[in-house]
Amino acid sequence: MPDWIKKATLILFLIQAATLQAQGYYFGRNKVQYTHFNWQVMKTEHFDIFYYPEMQEMAEKGAYFAEESYRFLEQKFNYSVTYRIPLIFYSTHLHFQQTNVTPGFIPENVGGFFEFIKGRVVIPGNGDLNEFRHVIRHELVHVFMHMKIVNVLQRYDRLDGAYPPLWFIEGLAEFWSTTWDAQAEMVLRDAVINNYVVGLNEMYRINGTFTMYKVGQDVLGYIARNYGEDKLLRLLECVWKHSYFEQCFKEVLGMDYREFDHHYLYYLKKRYYPLLKDNDLSEQVSQTLVRRGYNFKPTYFELEGQPYIAFVGNRTGYSSIYMRPLKPLKFRDKEKDVQLLIKGEASSDFEAFHIFDSRISVNKSGILAFSSKSGENDVLYLYSIPERKVVSRHSFPKLVGIYSPTWSPDGKKIVFSGLSFSGQKDLYLFEPEGQKLWQLTDDFYNDEDPSWSPDGRFIAFSSDRTPYGKQGAANIFLLNIENGELRYLTFGAQDDRGPAFSADGQFLAFTSDRKGSYNIYVLKNPIESALSNQPVQVFKMTSYLGATFDPCWTPDNSLIYGAFEKGYFQIRFDPDFIKRLQKAERIVQPILVEDTIAWDFPAIKSSEIMERKPYVRKYELDFAQTQVSQDPIWGTTGGAQLAFTDVLGNDQYYLLIYNNARVASDFWKSFNVAVTKISLEHRINWGVSLYRFAGYYFYPADAYFYEERLGAMATFSYPFSQFSRVSFTQNLAYSDKDWFFNKRRQAYLSSNYISFVHDNSIWASSGPIDGQRINITFGNTYDLRYSNVNYLTGLIDLRKYFRLGLRSAYAVRFLSLFNEGRETLQYYFGGSWDLRLYRRWSLHGRRVLLISQELRFPLIDQIGIRFPVASMRFSGIRGALFLDAGNAWNDKWPGFLGSFGFGIRFNLGNMLVLRLDMGRKTDFKSIGKTTVTQFFFGWDF
Repeated sequence: MPDWIKKATLILFLIQAATLQAQGYYFGRNKVQYTHFNWQVMKTEHFDIFYYPEMQEMAEKGAYFAEESYRFLEQKFNYSVTYRIPLIFYSTHLHFQQTNVTPGFIPENVGGFFEFIKGRVVIPGNGDLNEFRHVIRHELVHVFMHMKIVNVLQRYDRLDGAYPPLWFIEGLAEFWSTTWDAQAEMVLRDAVINNYVVGLNEMYRINGTFTMYKVGQDVLGYIARNYGEDKLLRLLECVWKHSYFEQCFKEVLGMDYREFDHHYLYYLKKRYYPLLKDNDLSEQVSQTLVRRGYNFKPTYFELEGQPYIAFVGNRTGYSSIYMRPLKPLKFRDKEKDVQLLIKGEASSDFEAFHIFDSRISVNKSGILAFSSKSGENDVLYLYSIPERKVVSRHSFPKLVGIYSPTWSPDGKKIVFSGLSFSGQKDLYLFEPEGQKLWQLTDDFYNDEDPSWSPDGRFIAFSSDRTPYGKQGAANIFLLNIENGELRYLTFGAQDDRGPAFSADGQFLAFTSDRKGSYNIYVLKNPIESALSNQPVQVFKMTSYLGATFDPCWTPDNSLIYGAFEKGYFQIRFDPDFIKRLQKAERIVQPILVEDTIAWDFPAIKSSEIMERKPYVRKYELDFAQTQVSQDPIWGTTGGAQLAFTDVLGNDQYYLLIYNNARVASDFWKSFNVAVTKISLEHRINWGVSLYRFAGYYFYPADAYFYEERLGAMATFSYPFSQFSRVSFTQNLAYSDKDWFFNKRRQAYLSSNYISFVHDNSIWASSGPIDGQRINITFGNTYDLRYSNVNYLTGLIDLRKYFRLGLRSAYAVRFLSLFNEGRETLQYYFGGSWDLRLYRRWSLHGRRVLLISQELRFPLIDQIGIRFPVASMRFSGIRGALFLDAGNAWNDKWPGFLGSFGFGIRFNLGNMLVLRLDMGRKTDFKSIGKTTVTQFFFGWDF
């Protein structure tokens, strides 16, 4: 499969820096720092480039790409960026996922991002120099656009304006960083032919998707061709005038979105509808094996004499490996016989299957070979399908990534594409029984998709080592295992991928975009032609409107392959595939290629490198925020919070200052300050804090009091994997507590807490729908000097989600809290977040017990309201049936209180969930006569 999905990038708008994973989040997964990087800095004319020595060659090429792009974009934007741009390179995507520039997790489909607070750009290489070059330019378009808009607003003394929508931001980044290619054609053509394409007025329906990127790119290309490319820059230069970008659009182009869509969507129909005359939908002319979800990389095998396919896919939210009988589906058939082999993304063994990039393979003994991220690097797994268990796992210290492991015909060796620490992707041969590893290729070219010949003497693979590779092309090559000789099987400026030999070796199937979209081609007698220097016979076997990927033969020369159609990745089957040869278009090209001069991208010249030096931390302000509040009882409070971090985000400092004095004489008495340092550079995250908190407080159990607390805190978090961690916190403080009625307590408090957290849940629009979440915390607080305070604290929070369907689940929660000892704190209980339909915090006690059950299901997929001047649409409205039972108490258990009813959940922009619950209370002896309605906000438990 091509790397198109990696072209999706994110602009990550950081509001504030991350805290320790263990302490900053009650639940949540871990960003684990597996690898120690020896960071270096290379300064060029416009960039500070951060890299590590193992990837120096790639970094120097990246520096050349960056300066090349800067000159190009400087002309396009008619603007020069006024600061040195920090450019942070990682050699592989697995390294990139460890970055602390952003606290969020980075999915496999993110190829880079621009962070606008410090103006940092973060990009992985991952073995493909063409894609590396593309993503660098893509992200630098974001830098130039952002700074151009800031400059325009400052020029006209405006604080804000009509900031462009995401379709324009990403569309322009694609339009000025790459050409229109077969991947772009794939998604737009499919959207038009299958009637789900949208114009600008309804772009919200595909916002953030790869389709949005490509529709945005095509829209801007359409504008440039029909109205002039200068209009794109003018759209940015008028953002200061308006509040909404559509107003800028109308000023520059003379039409609003609706009118533009009228012309543009008609243009798309004229562009694509005529293709139906000579091209087919694969669904109409071949059989379907797997229809639902996103399915990739099919492979054929037999089990107890019956034919099966195994494939990787995301059908429920987790990427996993599945199998099903080789049995075509009828139009209305359900896929009831799909079996889950290995569940991914839910355990430390199988964190990610690289479903877009890595094939799987099954030998004649039913042993499945596949790769998965497990900890720091990828691991090669061998899994027995008959026994349903992993029989061995293999890791290689010098390899970070493992892609497309493929069994040899005798089932004794495995060839795969390996990604080294330096970011170089080559072919490797592994013998599991003898634990031997051989490197077959060794260069910077991107070698992928290896496939064995039936006699085990040759390997066909896809590579950009062709002279057209500098343009982004890839051809099919033949490698002789015995002597290492390489020969061309295809040659040209096209992108040839996924070679696969037929069982008899007479044919080699592959996919190619040489006619504008990915279709299936076949080479006849490929090895014989290559060795005898005879012309290669290439046959264009399919003419599909959608794209095809990853062909796989059956023993009788039928073909299984992946297809993109109707917005989904499906798996097709053609039992009569070889009969297509009679009518296939024949393409003859010579096997001998005269001009095969090796190509290379230049690196930046040493004369253009101003300085090289080891990375030294320098701290700059990330954000400063202030707040002033007024309360009729507590008076005026106010303060500020500041955050400082280094460029890599590994060290973070926070300063908090606020005051809650009610009169001037209490200013110092009510002065609060805290200084915190957090270190995220190593696997063990840690933080230290010094603080002084003082002021007047009210708790129902303590009434009104004044307390001054001066102390220090240290916290440590060790992640076992992405899913689980243990943390320890030590807090030492002097506490002076005054109740004003001749009651005062001084104490030197020591608090120790240890926590275990596990979270492998996946989420729908209002909360988790699969997996489980665990938080077990115990602690002790005691007075070191006076023994005035001494109590134990415990928390057990267990949550389990049972998937009932693609969008429905049964969720259950068990919560137990306790505080026991001298001067304990009470828990406050009740409300929408725990015991529903009871007033918020209406129950309190030293102990809490809660059991919650909830059935979650989709209620309304989309609802629209049309007004005379505008319209509103809301989507993802979910329903819930709930039953809660629990109580809070001190000494004697009072019995259960409960509630049951129906709820509605409404997600507002993935930032806030509104909750409406309706039902009745119960003490499990009788049911309340009044229906209670409760409205609040918050995610489902």
